[in-house]
Amino acid sequence: MIIPFNCDKVRVTSAYGSRVLNGAKQFHGGYDLVGVGSYDVVAAVPGKVIRSRIVTDKSDTTWQWGNYVCVHGSDGLYYYYCHLASRAVTEGQTVRAGDKLGVMGNTGYSFGAHLHFEVRNGSKKINPEDILGIPNKTGTYTAKNQYAEDIEVLAKKGIINTPSYWLKREDIDPYFADLVHNMAEFVKQDLSK
Repeated sequence: MIIPFNCDKVRVTSAYGSRVLNGAKQFHGGYDLVGVGSYDVVAAVPGKVIRSRIVTDKSDTTWQWGNYVCVHGSDGLYYYYCHLASRAVTEGQTVRAGDKLGVMGNTGYSFGAHLHFEVRNGSKKINPEDILGIPNKTGTYTAKNQYAEDIEVLAKKGIINTPSYWLKREDIDPYFADLVHNMAEFVKQDLSK
C-alpha cells in the first residue's frame, strides 16, 4: 500500500466513482484522503513536477483544485495532489517517491482540510486503488510494515530465531531491509513449491 502522506495511516473520506455532493449526483475522479498522523503530502511515485500552482479564477476548470501539484510519474501517468494549504515543490523539479510535495489543506472547492488525489493516463481518470492499493471505499487504512512481515516469514522458516532483535535493525543500514526482503521473497517462493 502506498500512502501519499508522511505517515502509515490514511482515512478515505470519499472514494472514486459516483457520489452525491450538495444534493447533486456526480462522478468523483479520485480519492479524498486525510493523513492520520501527518498533514505532509508526499509523492506516491517518482517523476517530474509539471504543475505547482494555485488557481482562483473560476473560468479555469481546475479552480476547484485550488492549490495543487501535478507530477508526471516515471510510469507515464499523471498524479494530482489538490486542495493543498502550501506547496513545497516547483515546476520542473524532479521528485522521488516519498518526497514532500506540500501540506494538506482546504483550498479551491473544498469542505474541510483533505487531499484530493487523482491519477490520469492522459485525460482518462484511473481508480487510485490500482496505484495506491488503498481500498476504494471510505474507511481508515494502515500500510503494512513490509520489513516486519519479512522478519516474520524468516522466523517461521527458522532462518532467524530472534525476531525482536532483527526488528530493531531496520534503520541501521539502508540496504539491510532490501536484503531481508529478498531473503523473505526467496523463502516464500520456496514454500509455494
